Amino acid sequence: MNTLSDLQIASLSDFFIELEKTSPSNARATLYRGHPSAAYLLKPSMFRDQSKRKDEKNIFRELISVQPRAFVEDRNVFEQLVRMQHFSLPTRLLDLTYNPLVALFFACETHPKVDGQMLTLSTAKNKVRYFDSDTVSCLANLSFLKGNERNELRKAESDEDVRTCEAGKRLLQFIRAEKSYFLPEIRVSDLNSVQLVRPKQSNPRIIAQQGAFLLFGLVSELKPRNPFAMKVSRITIPASAKPKILRDLDRVNINRATLFPEVESAAKYIMGKLVPVEGGSENGTAHATVRPRHTYLAKA
Repeated sequence: MNTLSDLQIASLSDFFIELEKTSPSNARATLYRGHPSAAYLLKPSMFRDQSKRKDEKNIFRELISVQPRAFVEDRNVFEQLVRMQHFSLPTRLLDLTYNPLVALFFACETHPKVDGQMLTLSTAKNKVRYFDSDTVSCLANLSFLKGNERNELRKAESDEDVRTCEAGKRLLQFIRAEKSYFLPEIRVSDLNSVQLVRPKQSNPRIIAQQGAFLLFGLVSELKPRNPFAMKVSRITIPASAKPKILRDLDRVNINRATLFPEVESAAKYIMGKLVPVEGGSENGTAHATVRPRHTYLAKA
């Protein structure tokens, strides 16, 4: 039987057929991510450019300083990172979804001339962290450290090394700013990990996309073979199949208007579906109306 790691699909029906062959486990959480290019890595935007990586602390604080009202409801640094991700700033987060159709959409939406991939990530349910987890606080607050301080933590070989080094002490200060009760017990294994985090469902886009996140500590990439007990598999979507899959997804209401509930996204989606109507001209200008685009494409 094929596994999800050696598949190619050419339509939504192909995907459902293969999904039926898999056996979900009640003990494991399964999430998905779409890559419009098969060459993409599981690497957060902050770690794709060395210059951004050096400026992480400044990028973080600059946005909060110029737009403080946007962050007034956030109760911890992780929630602030989620909001920055929403605004397309580089962060140490990677978007995931609990809905495979959402991931399939993002694998097909852009880069029409190259193959895409839909990634499946599976881990034990007891490994999933929530937005207010102490482990999440440890990793999220790494954003406040300077590059040389994070490098100092990378050299730590034990929890005691973290507790006694200057970078560890500064990290503890930042964590206690959001959790005053936090004990000086930062684990080096947590800092060198990637955590799957279920966020607070307070963001309309997170709700629409059934979103979750990978939160990266001192690790810059999640590889298929990793020490974090996360299984990673891939489905390849040929470039030639992307238009048909997008039409199929549109028919089941997976599109930019539903996944990006902001008014601007909905308006762009509506304008993209305008088609001329014969005999509907006014003052020499063809009249247009909104009709399901897939109706016309199916006839082509």
